[in-house]
Amino acid sequence: MASSPSVNESAGMWNLDNVTAILGCTTDTIQLRSGDEDHTSEDTDEDDFQTEKSETTYKTFRASVQKELLCYFSPYYRAALKGGFSEAASKSVVLELDPMVCCMLVGWLYSGKLPKWIEWAQILSLYVFADRTDMLALRRAIMTRIVHFEVGDRIPRFEVAAIALNSLPSTSPLYRWLLDAYIHHWMADYETLDDTLPNWFLVDWVRGAAARKCEVTEDDCGRCPCCEYNACNYHEHENMEEWKSTCFAAKGCKAKRPDNACLVVNSSSKSMDQR
Repeated sequence: MASSPSVNESAGMWNLDNVTAILGCTTDTIQLRSGDEDHTSEDTDEDDFQTEKSETTYKTFRASVQKELLCYFSPYYRAALKGGFSEAASKSVVLELDPMVCCMLVGWLYSGKLPKWIEWAQILSLYVFADRTDMLALRRAIMTRIVHFEVGDRIPRFEVAAIALNSLPSTSPLYRWLLDAYIHHWMADYETLDDTLPNWFLVDWVRGAAARKCEVTEDDCGRCPCCEYNACNYHEHENMEEWKSTCFAAKGCKAKRPDNACLVVNSSSKSMDQR
């Protein structure tokens, strides 16, 4: 039987060979649930995916996934489910996510892909979850989608952006991308500024706007960080060697070399700044 890949081997990106090896080596599963209201008794007949749907909204979600796969992508869950914590004996995990976002998470774990159509609120919630559970590969997949403007409108509304901005440190790649996008692409007629956005982000926004070297535009200006379309500038690459072994080595690679400054700025987003 093939051995499971090292937890540090390629957990920085989704890799078909590694995922296949993990699935071929383990049958131990754990149930993921969207919330405590989804609790399932042991005698419940479970399918891989179960939801209760009313018209177009999913009320609940639960899915059984390979525990090793979840732990491979998340050091947070590896410590919780394999360490000396009380969760280690648990047969289920509550994700505290919207059921649709739970579906996206499980789909990504097994396929490495996110839905073609996704709302800003969903992808920002998923990123915050990936930050909290230290899923670097998922954070990178999300930033690739965002950087190439493959999510709804060009920039999210304030109340939606606040989902991420109130939960992430200023060193987070998503925080920096949102800052870049608002500095260079937010038009005054979009919506009125209010107290939805955190004060520290507004301060960073004002400072960035004062240093801006090009006009604000709704379209691609080609002269701002977000219009370089370089996802690797927001991928938290430690150094060039790590970039070459992950994004650059990926099948069908179209990755651009990250700017040197971004190798330093993109530090891991494990905790909130002390402000």
